[in-house]
Amino acid sequence: MDLSLVAWFVFLSPLIGFPLSYFAGLYRKNLSGLIASGSIAISLLLSLILYLGYTAPVHSSINWFYSFNYGVFIDPLSIAMVLMVSFVSLMIHLFAMYYMGKDPNRHVYFAETSLFTAGMLGLVLSSNLLEFFLFWEIVGLCSYLLIGFWFFKPNAASAAKKAFIVTRIGDMLFIIGLAILYSSLVAFYPDPLNIQYLITHASLVLAAIGSAKLTLVVLLFLGGAIGKSSQFPLHVWIPDAMEGPTTVSALIHAATMVTAGIYLIARLYPLYYMSGTDTLYLLAILGSFTAIFAGMIGLVVNDIKRILAYSTISQLGYMMAALGLFAVLQGSAVGFSMYHLFVHAFFKAMLFMSAGVILLAMMDLRDVRKMGGLWTRMPMTVSIMFIGSLTLAAIYPTAGYFSKDSIISASYLYMTSASQWYYALPWIFLTIGSFLTAAYTFRMFFLVALGKPRSELAAHAKDPSIYALLPLIALAVLSLTYGLFQNDFLTFLGGSYTITVPPYIEYLPIILAAIAIVVTFFIYSGSRWERMNLAKSRLYSVVKNKFYLDKLYTDVIAERVILPLSSSFASIEEDYNSGIERIGRGSLDFGTFLRKLQSGVVESYFTLIILASAVVFIIAIVLGVF
Repeated sequence: MDLSLVAWFVFLSPLIGFPLSYFAGLYRKNLSGLIASGSIAISLLLSLILYLGYTAPVHSSINWFYSFNYGVFIDPLSIAMVLMVSFVSLMIHLFAMYYMGKDPNRHVYFAETSLFTAGMLGLVLSSNLLEFFLFWEIVGLCSYLLIGFWFFKPNAASAAKKAFIVTRIGDMLFIIGLAILYSSLVAFYPDPLNIQYLITHASLVLAAIGSAKLTLVVLLFLGGAIGKSSQFPLHVWIPDAMEGPTTVSALIHAATMVTAGIYLIARLYPLYYMSGTDTLYLLAILGSFTAIFAGMIGLVVNDIKRILAYSTISQLGYMMAALGLFAVLQGSAVGFSMYHLFVHAFFKAMLFMSAGVILLAMMDLRDVRKMGGLWTRMPMTVSIMFIGSLTLAAIYPTAGYFSKDSIISASYLYMTSASQWYYALPWIFLTIGSFLTAAYTFRMFFLVALGKPRSELAAHAKDPSIYALLPLIALAVLSLTYGLFQNDFLTFLGGSYTITVPPYIEYLPIILAAIAIVVTFFIYSGSRWERMNLAKSRLYSVVKNKFYLDKLYTDVIAERVILPLSSSFASIEEDYNSGIERIGRGSLDFGTFLRKLQSGVVESYFTLIILASAVVFIIAIVLGVF
């Protein structure tokens, strides 16, 4: 079987589903969801064929223009990703047929989510970095459209613009990196952005362009990943993106968009470890700091979707940190990062969709302080959320325990492998992050599930039909059992599971998580939290204001730097336009003057030519031309 042909249709299927969903939905709204889901189901089936038929890497490409090719590249990493993206996306689409069932523009929604999924699948299978970037931009465009899907809400429109602008910063860095890499390699290789060439001949790339330039390129690519995968300091768009439909949040946070940046680094990982230990340490410290930074903010947020958003930022930090631990994980670094990416996709999609069910029952009331008592009123939904919370908090034996705590243990070995004190920071940050994760997760869960209803809406909430919850149940099963497949997963990606640390290091994260659960249960299972007055705390104020980063970007950078510069450019443009107008008026006046010279008398024309010729010759003599 030609696997390359199968790979083409993995992303072409939802791409074809994009216009079909829209036009069929114009006549029958419900058809749009069925077509979108069906096209992604085909992608999942084809992804399984790739997995079952894979024996060796497959590269197939066609000349595009000049020295750029486009095509597909199939290896264990791309196969694993298309399996996850197509499966999780299918679960979200099936649930979205219930969640978006009454939206009058659901045909537009399903058309856009089909394109979104196609963009992510195309990105994963791209054989060339330029092709990769084009799909990368399709993913960014679709996120803008879907975050602002309810554009009539000012917050949604603003959030869409914010996401688009912030991620453009990373995209600009990415494309600069592509330009430098291309110009540096085009003399050595006819297809310099060929992904298979770059990762299988990373040492030759290093020799061709030098260590300094390679480091610059991979750091620029990292800038793109920071924007897409919402790492500090370009994470600020993710919380605001919660203004879109909850199923969009699930799709962005679990299967597409934010995973693209992590995948970019994993895809080009040989270039990163060839660039040196400093680059790898930057990945480790950036990811671990993002994990603890977002975890602290998650503790003080009251919007259920934003709590989950900050948890996404934090967990992406763990994935990024794992990629920086090459010194101890070697070839397994990508495997550990991607394994946590997979597990996170399962439980995060499940958490967002269970939150979506709750928000439907609560008429979109998102403040967890106004919920309470929902476990007795929505037992199925809240039980699914409980499984997701356990997995997010990495409680044994959920898959989250195996994926996240393995990274923490590896960071401990990373600390002990070096003599520099700052190599301890990733382990310290990630370990504290395990406490914070359990704390913000179960603060949310206890406020939602336990106690008495704190609003009339909470008192009358109820579960939906079991059919609506089937995709959530499937993800819950995977969240509970996927830990059994960790070693198989790592082996498929070419790694192994050989981390050995002292027992007190291995069990420390789960002990901290258990302490966090007990503390949050004591505070938030009843009404004790209502008597707490944290507003006077300076630290609480700083964290509540998200460390003032939004104010920095909006009030300082946007309003005091970019806006004055824009005004200056506008003033220059206005002066330029005024100058153009003056030139135009002068041209008209000059034309009027010339028109008066058109007397029709030949002698006058001849006299004018003689005078003009004389002037030209005089100027030429003065300038020394003759």
